[in-house]
Amino acid sequence: MGRAGVLCGVLLLAGISFVAVGLENTFGEPMLGYTIDYPGDWVVERPADYTVRFAGGAGTPASRVRLTIQNVASTALGGAYGTLEELLDALKCELVKDADDICITLGDPIAVVDAAGRRLTGRQMIVDYSYQGAVYRQWITAVPHASGDVFYVVTYTALRDDYERFEPTILDMLSTWTIGGSTDTGADEGPSSSTTPTATGPITVLLQDAGHIGPYDYDAGAYDKRLYNVIVPSHGYLAISVVDEAGESISGWVLALTGDEVVHKPGNYAEIYTDAYEVLAGTYIIKVGQDTIVTESDFELTVYFSASPFTIDDLEAAFGPRYRTLP
Repeated sequence: MGRAGVLCGVLLLAGISFVAVGLENTFGEPMLGYTIDYPGDWVVERPADYTVRFAGGAGTPASRVRLTIQNVASTALGGAYGTLEELLDALKCELVKDADDICITLGDPIAVVDAAGRRLTGRQMIVDYSYQGAVYRQWITAVPHASGDVFYVVTYTALRDDYERFEPTILDMLSTWTIGGSTDTGADEGPSSSTTPTATGPITVLLQDAGHIGPYDYDAGAYDKRLYNVIVPSHGYLAISVVDEAGESISGWVLALTGDEVVHKPGNYAEIYTDAYEVLAGTYIIKVGQDTIVTESDFELTVYFSASPFTIDDLEAAFGPRYRTLP
């Protein structure tokens, strides 16, 4: 059968507002910047670093159903797309190129509210296509993060005959989808384990992590380090704390995407907090690493943010003593 790319009409879904039921599991990673609930008999797959796919379990009626969420960098982060329209145009071109007998139905704007209560406006479309003898239906929407650095592309895919049957489950899942304000790219070896953002008074914790730095890689001539990304949601003030073992020297840095240093916490100091530095909204790189080749230590890292200026005294009052080492 020949390939045919067609715009077939207008979809009228204008927002996500549903009540979730039967979702026993929760997925969330700071590196991706969101959480979402999903059914207990579904599985989570990671086809790429910034793509998560939720699929019905093998042997269940939903085994051929997929909900995929992909983080796509905007031009602000060196990506290819500056607007939702550019991103959706590229998606349509890919769909027309790869599928047979395709019909694309454009939808109205869609509203999603993030964890801070900000209204994010996305775009959506429905796609019907044939692939390897089967007929599928996809719902695709693209939603920007409030920072403008990242787009989230959400895709629900099912056999066309099953689409309406499983649509309520997908809508239940999406009703729990909460876009936050921080991401973590993890260490050189892969994503680090860290907590979800929490708040204490006016100072928000954007990132927390704990781990081990060292030993120095003599064969490669490389210092050990951990790298993270955090998304600062608005103009404000940023500080970090790094706790290491007594006598060791683990440093922390906040870097702009250009590589310019914003904040530095030198190692070999028992005073764990830095001062707060003024920052703009956007993505920043957090680095924790060895100061010397003989340093090896456990560490605890925290990144703090507030829309208002704060001091080390404020951090000490909210988060504990400024002089601290790990046992």
